[in-house]
Amino acid sequence: MTDLAPRPYDRPVLFHVHGIGEHDFSALHPSDLESVQAEAESRGVDVVPTIFLRQDWLTACEVLLAAYDDSADKFPNVLGFAIEGPLLGPSGGTPRSAAWMPSVAEWQRIAGLGRRGLRYLVLAPDAMETGEAIAPGFRLIDLVESLSENGVRIALGHFERTDPERSADRALSLIEAIHEKAGASRFNVLTDHLYNDMPRNFVHAWRGAAAVRRDAELKEFLQTPWAPGGLTELLGPVPAALLDAAREGRLLPCMNFDGHHVDLAVCKRTVDYLGTESLIAITDHTETHSMAGEELHIPEDASLWYRDDEVVAAGRKGLDWQVENMRVIGLDEAGIHSMTTRNPHLVIELGKTMATA
Repeated sequence: MTDLAPRPYDRPVLFHVHGIGEHDFSALHPSDLESVQAEAESRGVDVVPTIFLRQDWLTACEVLLAAYDDSADKFPNVLGFAIEGPLLGPSGGTPRSAAWMPSVAEWQRIAGLGRRGLRYLVLAPDAMETGEAIAPGFRLIDLVESLSENGVRIALGHFERTDPERSADRALSLIEAIHEKAGASRFNVLTDHLYNDMPRNFVHAWRGAAAVRRDAELKEFLQTPWAPGGLTELLGPVPAALLDAAREGRLLPCMNFDGHHVDLAVCKRTVDYLGTESLIAITDHTETHSMAGEELHIPEDASLWYRDDEVVAAGRKGLDWQVENMRVIGLDEAGIHSMTTRNPHLVIELGKTMATA
């Protein structure tokens, strides 16, 4: 008899998600793990819960991941955790309490979570030079080494906006540093949500009143073909650097296909340029009305969650919606599987190997 039960690699992955069901992952407790497992199992997906880490929640996060690690066999659909921050750029819709500068001891505690199930950490790659000191005797490169030794991937995200060329240079330097410490592989360096929360020279999404300009502006934007080494003027130094690094096999970007974070035509052009083997599809969504202690709201007809200052905080559309969008823009099932299933699983499995080495 043929075993039709799905193998783990057959399940798509909610790779960057802030909450499902009633659970805000930035306020998750050990007693919630069984419920998260049940939610994921019922949907036929694996999940990597993404936490916005507040300073006063670090101990609680350690307790959560210890409980997860001690009973990981009970949670086969929970592949581990991600942390967004706390070293983030000054812009964007992150919870205000989730952007802070840990002490050396706190950074070491965060890195140590890699042994308990932390799979990747989002940080602003342009906050400082790799050789610059975070604290006396502890440089950014030392943090990179500590994270790598513990099997924690770094995802580049939440850039500054003041000097795009410097931001691009620092991002490339950080990519090189990670490769030196963790090995030269596209699976060793990720991005957070591609195009969102970074300096750009183009419109990546037309929301609200801007929607009336979409067709004309998009037509003009798409007239320029994309070519390696020739994207800086069109896209800006940061997205151009990230895309070229991805084409060279040095970076695995994550991109949202909900159609609201990034216009689907821009998503299609990106996939055409990089190929599905070089991308991970993320939702960056939550199903709860709060995130890390901040209440969120939904403007009329909006498909995104907003903070109280009307800054976008997260998406509202899950993976099924995004997969349908991928089909709408002409992606085949093999490519969709690569971005939603194969690539995220490879990142997780390689990280586990590093953490136990």
